[in-house]
Amino acid sequence: MCFNAALVQSAEIIKELYGAEFPVESFNFPAYFISAFEHPCWPIQKQGDLKRIVPALWGLIPSWTKSADAAGFIRDKTINARFESLDSKPSFRGLVNIRRCGVLVDGFVEWRLFEGKKYPYHIALPDKRPFMLAGLWDCWKDSSTGTSVETFSVVTVDAKGLPAQIHNVKKRMPLILGKTSGDAWLDSNVPFAECADLMVPLYRTLEAWPVSKDVSMPGGGRNHPDIQQPCKYPGLPPLEALK
Repeated sequence: MCFNAALVQSAEIIKELYGAEFPVESFNFPAYFISAFEHPCWPIQKQGDLKRIVPALWGLIPSWTKSADAAGFIRDKTINARFESLDSKPSFRGLVNIRRCGVLVDGFVEWRLFEGKKYPYHIALPDKRPFMLAGLWDCWKDSSTGTSVETFSVVTVDAKGLPAQIHNVKKRMPLILGKTSGDAWLDSNVPFAECADLMVPLYRTLEAWPVSKDVSMPGGGRNHPDIQQPCKYPGLPPLEALK
């Protein structure tokens, strides 16, 4: 699963890494910990449009949603999208060939269960380099106001490596795009049926460390630098000790 994200790298680094326009003024950055259930405005890169990184709200609202009430209900259910059922679920099946996207992050948090208690871990690449999660996006128009809203969902897969050791109950993780999988996912000329075999999640180089349980506090008070600092929990074995 992926119900939160972080992005603290500078706009200059992101522009250099992706060669794309990045309107940093459109986002509330730096984002040290943001919950998807707050439906933040987040940067995505759309399939077939690699020159721009654009804003969208986290929690996909299908274009066919009839009312604002229905939209408010459904977006809490579409924060994540299981890769295995993308082409069969009504909210996603019409998007898999035409509205794939990459979701820009440089970290996320998952919880590890140990002896009946849950411990949060920050997961990132070395040096907190930005990376893309696979996503789907859609555009919904509120018929009562005429306002159009672009939204997205993060695609998840079976967890591997460190994420499997951490998220050790449901064992899910976001689909982290590597070079090959990212090129295919964002290529409009590659149909979903063909790119599916290339979706091997990037996980071997991930790093992870325990952080404060303050990440569980509701509201925006979690978005500060200390929320990513390592935290020691007596008796909690290191991940390397897990088999």
